[in-house]
Amino acid sequence: MSHFKFLNNKNLIFFYTFALLILSSYFIFINFINESGYWYDEWCTLSTSDPNVDLKTIYDRHSGNSFKPSENVPIIYYLVLRFFFNIFGYTSENGRIFSLIFLIFSSITLYFLLQLFVKKKESFFVTSIFFSTPLIIWMSNETRVDLFLVFFVLLNILIFFLTIKFNRVDLKIFLLIINILTLSIYPLTLSIIASQILFLLIQQFLNKSKNILTLGIIILSFVLYFILNFDYFLERTLNRDTHFAKLNLNFFLLYYFNIFFGSVTFGLIFFVLCIFSFFYKRKFIANDQLLLFSVISIFLTYLMVIISSLFVTPIAAPRYIIFIIPIILIFIFKCLIYSKNKKFFFLFLFLISITNLSINNDERHVKKPQTIQALNIIKEKSFNNLLALPNDAKDDVLYQNYISTISDIKYFNLFLDFKEIKNNDLKKFAILCLYEPRFAGDEKINNYEYCNQNYLGFENSEEIYVLDYKIIFYERNQ
Repeated sequence: MSHFKFLNNKNLIFFYTFALLILSSYFIFINFINESGYWYDEWCTLSTSDPNVDLKTIYDRHSGNSFKPSENVPIIYYLVLRFFFNIFGYTSENGRIFSLIFLIFSSITLYFLLQLFVKKKESFFVTSIFFSTPLIIWMSNETRVDLFLVFFVLLNILIFFLTIKFNRVDLKIFLLIINILTLSIYPLTLSIIASQILFLLIQQFLNKSKNILTLGIIILSFVLYFILNFDYFLERTLNRDTHFAKLNLNFFLLYYFNIFFGSVTFGLIFFVLCIFSFFYKRKFIANDQLLLFSVISIFLTYLMVIISSLFVTPIAAPRYIIFIIPIILIFIFKCLIYSKNKKFFFLFLFLISITNLSINNDERHVKKPQTIQALNIIKEKSFNNLLALPNDAKDDVLYQNYISTISDIKYFNLFLDFKEIKNNDLKKFAILCLYEPRFAGDEKINNYEYCNQNYLGFENSEEIYVLDYKIIFYERNQ
């Protein structure tokens, strides 16, 4: 044991924490610069959050129209993002900054939640592990609801435990509001609200605790949520379509831990840690509020995925339950924190997390479209006139709207139709053409004829391919 005396240093956990935070911040910054492409559903998010159109148009786009499908996520996220765009500018980069902001908010909220149960330095450490989790890092670079959702789930749990601890009327009212808001942001948080009910019932049975009013408020929040969102449920019922998130046997191998933590190897490590923690502390779970709530939340969330996917609608996708990641980390840490060998445990968690971060910070299973890389190639060729072509006529509004919101587009004269180029009597132009884009819905029978058109008076001088794009350079015939 003399070889491990350095573990007795009380400030060592701060080193772990700051090392993870600094390295995570570095990789987030690098990914933000290098990965600017948007997926098809992010195009849809941009369109549904456009601050340049009125609210009626936003609601129409959210419900689905001639050029985009309906959104599965309730409209609150899009309205808040639209407000953000309206203040800071309608750019695709700002959409990703919005997600980064809620990663920071989520981390701060997680810290304050943990501080109710463990020491400050330990709260910081768990927060740094959450901040360095691969899926969390990946989603911080996408314009999606995910981190907006994680923040509100953590805030919800924080308010729940503050209500139990202080039993104040104002906190109970706040709990009612945050429950309705969380469900309205994302209905799959049903498992978190249901966990509150089951937690209080178990506490009532085991400890005879007096939380009847709080329990009533949570049930009331359910009722009010369904009343306030009746139109959303009706619309979802009438517009059910096929979905990619079907349940398959792979789900039961690692329960998405391989996606949450970046790879099969690290997913397996955290999965084994979770199972070990459960059996290690099984006798103490019922008497530890945070452990009990975590176990209930994890169980009900996975049960919800299975039941809904089998009997209601498929929801078996890791991103749909991304809010369970911080709860899993809380459970593992809280189980093992009182171990006699907790210093070795801290060291192990640090080494696993920093290794995972170094390897999987950008090892997402499908690389994002190389939009900025394509624009840089065009810029290097000194072609200032750019024609953006979609993969299909029905997608032209979404795709061209996305291209127009990229900050670097200011270096180009952007055209959305060849007639504009012809009328301007230009000598050369480049086409940024969607070519074999890797998003759901692109037809395999697509021959991409729109990428091979002849433009009268111009000849094709060069073609370059990058992920999801074909760049074609045209110069006027002599």
